[in-house]
Amino acid sequence: MKYYFIVNPGSRTGKGKELWDEMHKRLEKSGRDFEVFYTKGQGDAKKAAELICKKDPDMKRIAVVGGDGTLNETVNGIPDGAKVMLGAIPTGSSNDFVRGVGIPSNTIKAFERVLVPRYFTKIDIGRTSFPEGGETRFAVSSSIGYDAQICHKALTSRLKKFLNRIGKGRLVYYITGIFLVFRCPHTKAEIIIDGKRKLSYKKLVFASAMNTRYEGGGMPMGPAADPTDGKITMCIVHDVSRLRHLFYMPSVIKANHVHKRGVEQITCHTCEIRTESPLCVHTDGEPCGKHDRVMFGISENKLRVMV
Repeated sequence: MKYYFIVNPGSRTGKGKELWDEMHKRLEKSGRDFEVFYTKGQGDAKKAAELICKKDPDMKRIAVVGGDGTLNETVNGIPDGAKVMLGAIPTGSSNDFVRGVGIPSNTIKAFERVLVPRYFTKIDIGRTSFPEGGETRFAVSSSIGYDAQICHKALTSRLKKFLNRIGKGRLVYYITGIFLVFRCPHTKAEIIIDGKRKLSYKKLVFASAMNTRYEGGGMPMGPAADPTDGKITMCIVHDVSRLRHLFYMPSVIKANHVHKRGVEQITCHTCEIRTESPLCVHTDGEPCGKHDRVMFGISENKLRVMV
């Protein structure tokens, strides 16, 4: 079976290239049949996954060497029903996907798992769609509001590049999060769960659709989330003051936030959100613009992952 590696050499501010060089040497010595696709910019990983699946219709192993953003693009490039075993080798700053599905966070150990997997598991892939048109998938999480605004700000932050160089890249999400507590917009919102149950809020802070437990560099935002159950777990924060929001933040580290007033955790098949004014949206940390309507759900086909 052939191996395809989609490599982001710029991940972790260039550290990804050093790590890949070591893996590449091991691959050459192993005698395995493999091909490498390097990414240079946004959208390259998606194009690589599309090309791989088009030219090789047989069962294959695709391994992503990068962070959650590179993995997100790859997932969006794999057509429904494609014969793929997906592997993830973390070289990003957050690496929430590997944390959420049980892949080692150590880069070399994860690489060894790709070469000799312990087992395979079929995971759900989330779906974020917009009534005005367009749809994207997510492997970790998707969110509207405060959470998404953190991602928008963090990706363009100079601080992120500096922290990546010293191996502390995920701190940028915590620092940006504290800064935005007092600046992010709140708005009236209506949320429809599974097309039936309606919830109304005067001030929606954010709503995160979790496929795995973690986002934002290891924060267990959705402790009840299970990437194999065919559902998403919504974490909804609403109608709390900004000061209370700030005090809630440390509780997320140990997943105690779900017991707080103004915080709801709902496991469902679909969640439609309508807001009075547009808010930021992200999928796996990648910005998707601002929207006042969004639908979260699960794709019909599961994806086989090497663990």
